Amino acid sequence: MPTTNTLGTLAATGVFHDALALTLKRLPFLKRLASNIQPAMGYAGMPFGVAQTLKDYNATHTVSDRSVTGTYAKQAGIVVPADKTFTLNKWPYISFLLSLVELNTMVDSATNKDARVTVIEKLMTKAFNALAIQIVTDFYAIITAGNFSQSYVNAVGNMDWKKLGAAVDVFLSNDVLMMPPDALLELVCFRELASSLTNIANASFNIDSVMRTGVIEEPLSGAQSIARYNVAQPADAARGFLLDPMAITFANRVPSEETIPNDPVFQTIVTDPATGFSVLLREAKDPNSGEVTRTLTTLYGFGVGLEKHLVRLVAA
Repeated sequence: MPTTNTLGTLAATGVFHDALALTLKRLPFLKRLASNIQPAMGYAGMPFGVAQTLKDYNATHTVSDRSVTGTYAKQAGIVVPADKTFTLNKWPYISFLLSLVELNTMVDSATNKDARVTVIEKLMTKAFNALAIQIVTDFYAIITAGNFSQSYVNAVGNMDWKKLGAAVDVFLSNDVLMMPPDALLELVCFRELASSLTNIANASFNIDSVMRTGVIEEPLSGAQSIARYNVAQPADAARGFLLDPMAITFANRVPSEETIPNDPVFQTIVTDPATGFSVLLREAKDPNSGEVTRTLTTLYGFGVGLEKHLVRLVAA
């Protein structure tokens, strides 16, 4: 029989919802990609490399004068890009143990806010932070593999809000900036920018968010969000890069896992309501010790989007 699906189990699952939502605050670029994010289950035994296709309607258009005959002639020069096909080839999972005491704390957190915060911190440390970094690592690999020709040279020790604005202007020079881009900066580059901000806008610099998530959420010099991650930078973007939602495609599914009759496993889908990003939560309980093993897993894939919608920051 599955583990008891009591209010205690549901309360513990609610804590996982909060942890997932906080994790995705570290990944602001994820919810703005040209994406296909949904909690729909895959099928049992789903293989790696499931193909996905996203239609690309970002054609190149021209502006024409109205015809002197009083009609609208069919415009020439409309080039429709090819659809973007990529694979859902990332299927990470993370397993971790919770003692009986920790599990009881999770259940108690439904009424004890202090316990809830403590449990969320444990979940972030044990699982969700690692999942976020894995997503970023896979995302960076797409940048390295893609043919993104635009760049902005920024010398080490020289990033400030003016330089960031100049990098954003590269989008404008190609008339492709439909919305503010996200900036993903190398650690030192992020610190240089943050140091320059304390001198000009300390009162509006959201320091609390930066300390918790490493993300500047306020639009700055034309950037929608500015984030840093402790992962290796793409080889051709040593200082980081800026991208808008058309640069990368992304899809997420929750895999369907086989269940064994009489296997003491409880599973549920945990979905972030703001983005739709979902993970499968599986729980197995040792009947002797009361120790619980929880596993998080999800299925996703990235694909190269449009070349002119990403700007690499190159070190001088």
